[in-house]
Amino acid sequence: MSIAARIRSKLSDQPSPPQVTGQWRSISLCLDEDAGEFFNVGVLFVYGQKVEVRMLDSFERVKCLFDARVNPNDLARLLDDIESTIYHMGSDLPNELGNTIRLGPPLYAAGISAESVVDEFFADVVTLGRPKPGAHQYPFRYQSTPRIRSNVFDLMKERMHMQASRIIQEERYVLPMRSGHRVEMDVPLLSASAAGTVVSGWYKSPLVVENNLLQASADLNLIRSNSDRVAAISVLVPGKDSGLNAKEFNKLDSATQRQLDRIRLTGIEVLDAATTAELADKTIGWWRERCA
Repeated sequence: MSIAARIRSKLSDQPSPPQVTGQWRSISLCLDEDAGEFFNVGVLFVYGQKVEVRMLDSFERVKCLFDARVNPNDLARLLDDIESTIYHMGSDLPNELGNTIRLGPPLYAAGISAESVVDEFFADVVTLGRPKPGAHQYPFRYQSTPRIRSNVFDLMKERMHMQASRIIQEERYVLPMRSGHRVEMDVPLLSASAAGTVVSGWYKSPLVVENNLLQASADLNLIRSNSDRVAAISVLVPGKDSGLNAKEFNKLDSATQRQLDRIRLTGIEVLDAATTAELADKTIGWWRERCA
């Protein structure tokens, strides 16, 4: 082998450099205020001006440790609220999000993607998320509403260009009511004739999904009742191949479809899909004629 060939061979054997660098932090929560002990319940990764978050979504170990002292449904909603707050605050985060919520010190991290970084550190530090010995592991990975919105909006910007910029709202919308009052609401897609939102149904907890859908539809119905806009809700729903076991999937799917049927009855258009790309396609198709 020539010298040049050996050099090329060595270069090809070297691992590729990381594609993202930033700082990771643990997210800890005091689950028992009487004991005052904090447990790691999530991990975040700040890279540039973006943030990636992964929170605990399996509560078998929590049930073993705390019995009835911690309600898994209440905990699931709280963790979802914490994640939404972190995404809303962005990269400039404090050390505490409240008396019972702490962020660990920022530490350097790098990897091939932001998701791979949080997954690696989540596995290392969130011991409550580890399956019990002998338990069957299902490869389900929840996808939060802020994350799905970001991905869908990126695809809309790529394909709709200036049209997308006109309808995607960077801040929460303040609705002037017919009564004269003003109400702040979460309506991230808005034009003179239409209003819309993007919601993830890709969670293990049916209650989290139902709560997110109820809140989103309430905002859309409020804006419809105080303006002449039509409305649509784009929802990412997991399929049978999502990694949930059969019991989890059937329970989640029944709750989700029941809520979507109720939303349709109110007059809101429901755009649902099992992949981000398909959801973006449906959302773009609905909004193309409603951007003005």
